[in-house]
Amino acid sequence: MAEQLPTFDEIRSNAFAMLGDVEDELRSDWREGTGPNAEQAAALRGARRAVAEAKAALDRAAR
Repeated sequence: MAEQLPTFDEIRSNAFAMLGDVEDELRSDWREGTGPNAEQAAALRGARRAVAEAKAALDRAAR
């Protein structure tokens, strides 16, 4: 049963890939006139920073 569980490296790699997908989505274009407003833009910058920090942490975990 335990042999069916993923390894830490597999989980870390999958999480890193998912964060890459999140980065791609946050960089997506949106329809003109649909935002973000100033407050949303600030939150978006914070989210992008958080994703970058999470990816850096996962890189450190690979060592």
